[in-house]
Amino acid sequence: MSMLSNGLSGLTASQIALNVVSNNIANSNVAGYTRQQTVNSALISNSNNSLSSGSGVEVSAINRITDDYLNNNLWRSNSSYGFNQAYSDYLGVTEQLLANENLSLAAGMDDLFNAFNSASAEPSSIAPRQLIISSAEALTQKFNSLAANLDIQRVQIEEQADGMLEMANSLFSEVATLNQEIVDGTAQGANVSALLDQRDETVSTLSKLMDVEVARMENGSYTLSMTGGQPLVLGSSAASLSRTGSNYQVNLAGQAFSFSGDIGGELGGILSYETNILDSTEASLNQLAQDLADDINNQLALGQDINAVPGAGNPMFDYNPLDPAGSLSISAGFAPEDLALGATGAGPGDNSNLSQIIALKDGHYDTYNSLVGTLAIQSGQAGAEAQASQSIAADALAQRDSVSAVNLDEEAMSLIQYQQSYQANAKVVSASQQLFNTLLSMF
Repeated sequence: MSMLSNGLSGLTASQIALNVVSNNIANSNVAGYTRQQTVNSALISNSNNSLSSGSGVEVSAINRITDDYLNNNLWRSNSSYGFNQAYSDYLGVTEQLLANENLSLAAGMDDLFNAFNSASAEPSSIAPRQLIISSAEALTQKFNSLAANLDIQRVQIEEQADGMLEMANSLFSEVATLNQEIVDGTAQGANVSALLDQRDETVSTLSKLMDVEVARMENGSYTLSMTGGQPLVLGSSAASLSRTGSNYQVNLAGQAFSFSGDIGGELGGILSYETNILDSTEASLNQLAQDLADDINNQLALGQDINAVPGAGNPMFDYNPLDPAGSLSISAGFAPEDLALGATGAGPGDNSNLSQIIALKDGHYDTYNSLVGTLAIQSGQAGAEAQASQSIAADALAQRDSVSAVNLDEEAMSLIQYQQSYQANAKVVSASQQLFNTLLSMF
């Protein structure tokens, strides 16, 4: 009796659809969940009777509503935002460090050269000479503190990079495991939507760490690679990233592939900052410390001190050429009398060499201000790019969610629709039973 079978097939289809809708609603707050939808097909009648209306309905598939383009766009946006945010955060810290009032080299140089100026009136007096040495010592401490802070930042970057590499390796393994489960589940005819969601969410997390290229295989697995082509996940095989100093490697199935730190994402952001900003800032700071010390020491060497036996000036500054900013100090045993402020052969009241030392200020002052100004400009640009990429990532997520996320209003409408469908099919079954009973009562 086709009426009864039609009703039963409708009941079954409505029940499956209600299960799908309820599952969508239950997972509406789960991050990365992709809504599902039933696909109904009319059953083809096997009857040759032209008056046969059909054989009912069946659920031919439960589709996962997703868009590969939107997913790829979201992952690329995540990577760009991760890179710009990490780069901007570290750059902002360095800018604030060099502009810090207590560590400002500009203020330190001001104090030192003001001390030289104050000695101009009485170059042979011990008090202003002692002030020069005290100001110079304070300036060396500012150099030392800045260098130490940059060293700490480098250690933090390397520790953070190691942690990110470890996390990336864990995510590679997770994707590889999910690949295998998805392939096996698909082959067995199971609904693997939850596994697919979990894998996409894992790739999304990974994309925040680094750029990844995703290729979809016919068997349902993902192949992941770096933008340079280095393989990260091949089916159920996962690579591991390692670092030795500034040398990076991908290791997969016994093969090693090198890559640079320019890999996008948060990991690429901090490595790019280390290479492009931290290295150059440290080099500039070291060069400034060395030039300032050499220039003043060399000028002092051209003058005459006020010791009991006058002689050429001793160097006031000392440093390790391998780490000028971090090691800059006042030379051991350097005394106020050692300052050679007068010209050779002149009396203790001469300040002609002191005038030459004071004239050195502008060049070093400009170098430092240029360094701070450049960092400020770069920090501003990086901050603007981070904000822009954050907005782009938010838009990409909204676009992806507009297709794949659960809309509770739509699900509520579907719930009513399939509930009514279920009730209508139940009435069909009930009516067919009544008709059958009527038919039986005729005999």
